[in-house]
Amino acid sequence: MNISAKLVATRKLLQLVRHSRQRLVLHPVSLVTSVLIFLAMIGVTHAQDLCMDIGYLVDQSQSEFVKIVGEPNGDSGDYYVTRTLSDASYCFVTMKSKRNRYYCAWEFPYRANHAYDIFDEFVQEMNECIGQHATVHTDQSVNHPDYYSLHRYEMEQAEVSVSVKDKVSLGKTFIFIRVQRIKR
Repeated sequence: MNISAKLVATRKLLQLVRHSRQRLVLHPVSLVTSVLIFLAMIGVTHAQDLCMDIGYLVDQSQSEFVKIVGEPNGDSGDYYVTRTLSDASYCFVTMKSKRNRYYCAWEFPYRANHAYDIFDEFVQEMNECIGQHATVHTDQSVNHPDYYSLHRYEMEQAEVSVSVKDKVSLGKTFIFIRVQRIKR
């Protein structure tokens, strides 16, 4: 969960406390502690949701995502999906190759610091969620000067990757999560 979402959640919690019809007498330290516990719970919930979503997508990869493929998105071989990851700018399944792949992307202004923070959060969540069941690869080789970082999690039945890419020509930074079946 990004910082702005945590701030919104904190504001809502504080509004609830402030507007409560009951008189609450809270020591300032206990209020701060309560807010910190609340924020920690939000982060844990977000990580659990991503883990559950990735687990579901890994399962769906075994059937080439047939349960979540929607209508075609033009003639490109991409299809809309009925299951998207939280706050993604867009998600789709591509059927251009021998293996169907599920993609989600998050768009940010070019080199926005919060894009790299979210990327780091995704990598940490993936390490905790599936890292123990996967061989983790990092790859930095790329043929252009834009920044790029990739973490691949290769499991027996599927591969999940998380990457961040700066695209100066588009003036954007992207985070991608990809899930695909591994055929053995």
